[in-house]
Amino acid sequence: MSTERKMGHTIFGSVSRLLTLWMILLSAIILDGEGVAGAAPGSSESAAPNVENLLSRMEEHYRTLSAYTADFSQWTTSVATAGAATEVRGVFYYQKPRRMRWEYEAPERQVFIAFKDSAWLYVPEDRQITLFDMQELLQSPIMRTFFEGVLQLRQNFQASLDAAASTEETAVLHLTPKQEDPNVRALRVWVDTKEFQIIEIEAQDALGNTNRIQFHNHKEMQTLPKELFTFDPEDSVVVLDSSGRKLNREEIGAIRRRLRD
Repeated sequence: MSTERKMGHTIFGSVSRLLTLWMILLSAIILDGEGVAGAAPGSSESAAPNVENLLSRMEEHYRTLSAYTADFSQWTTSVATAGAATEVRGVFYYQKPRRMRWEYEAPERQVFIAFKDSAWLYVPEDRQITLFDMQELLQSPIMRTFFEGVLQLRQNFQASLDAAASTEETAVLHLTPKQEDPNVRALRVWVDTKEFQIIEIEAQDALGNTNRIQFHNHKEMQTLPKELFTFDPEDSVVVLDSSGRKLNREEIGAIRRRLRD
């Protein structure tokens, strides 16, 4: 395997874990159709610390959201490395429909973009873009719903409230998939009980690897600059397809035209 492909697989592992975790949550809570029954905002029931009310308020918040950004920190603990943890930091951008950007700032600058039916990773230091097969990224049935249609959280997970870990400002949910999924065996989700935003996620996969993400400085808006999701590499940037093959100018131009918004 070439050095380029080794790098690509290493990067793909980190990005895939981050993307998998967030897409599972988004696909489950961002509703495209009817909402779920729950307490109306401002009612006396809405103050009660119960799972049904909390899920309804989360679903309502993300269903009405058009676009937002947030800073993030991610820690990944791998069984293969005897529990050694790695940390990355950056900025997350999301816009409906089908626009997502993870901008890693440390320890190495990298940009991962998922747009329409395509995804790619840009490493500025290497002047290289690696394309990824969305079917490979969306192996989980739960993840696929993010691009193909959305589901209600309660249709996919058994949810319970961790009363001991919860506070007046933050509720902690335990989520267990109703159907077996190798990407996630269990989730813990920290929710801001004022804005009903997700502020932290911790997931464990079937192998026992743990992935934790914290979000800070949430900013909601109607739209984001389309340049954040544009595929327009400079001539000096090498573009590799998902098999590691270098694309020529004509192939790159075809992708650029297909992804033009």
